[in-house]
Amino acid sequence: MSEVLGFLKLENRYLIKGVLVPETGLHIGSGQTGDRTDAPVFQDGKGPLVPGSSLRGVLRSTAEKILQSLGDNRGCVLFTKQTDATHSTCFTVNDKLMKTFHESIATRERNERERLLHEKLLRGDGLCDICRLFGSPLLASKLKIGDLRPINPKTIVRDGVGIDRDTETAREHIKYDFEVLYCEKLEFRAEIENATGTDLALLGILLREMKSPGIDLGGKKSRGLGRCCLQDHPLDVTGFDTPAGLRQFFLKGVPLPVPDFHQKVESALRNYLEVN
Repeated sequence: MSEVLGFLKLENRYLIKGVLVPETGLHIGSGQTGDRTDAPVFQDGKGPLVPGSSLRGVLRSTAEKILQSLGDNRGCVLFTKQTDATHSTCFTVNDKLMKTFHESIATRERNERERLLHEKLLRGDGLCDICRLFGSPLLASKLKIGDLRPINPKTIVRDGVGIDRDTETAREHIKYDFEVLYCEKLEFRAEIENATGTDLALLGILLREMKSPGIDLGGKKSRGLGRCCLQDHPLDVTGFDTPAGLRQFFLKGVPLPVPDFHQKVESALRNYLEVN
């Protein structure tokens, strides 16, 4: 699979649809108080909703932890400064390297400086694998996560109390409540464009993690809330990865199935993990 230089050419697009099944209730807070509860769940005009940004953040932090364990300088840890535990070459977290690079090309013409920076970010070692997929302040993301609409949602209000750390009992006058969302399932939708083999490998890692052991969405995780698992059946994947497929998409006007998507992801993952 070729490495795509930037976003100027559309080489592939995959639209992935699936179902996340909550094993527990969810608390995706709105950040505001309400008449019914101190901490209502997030809603839009149609009812409760899990913002795609919540799932996206969980997936990115999951990828960061996994790639730290795999080693080989594959992924940084966003919003941390350069240490031995972050990344030695990713410009997103290593300000010193970015400054050194700019100094090295300072005498070039402006257009040439921009070209060299883009090439460094997109095809060199200026970004880690995670930042190339999820994006960073230096580069737009290839991966989009849609909002998750709950099917048959209902909410209840649960009580909580502050705990005295010395006596390990409830403290007086520190009672609060919060809203919990229960539903049958959540509609999952992701879209990725100009995916390279590395991008598909990371996607494969995350899809497996979502299936088992699952991921935790929202707040109150220490109370056991938030655990969701990707339903264990083939995902609905449509899109294209060839010029002919792109033409067919525009001729038919609807996304076409990509029957070999899972094989592509499996092959990319095996190559990424160097499994023969």
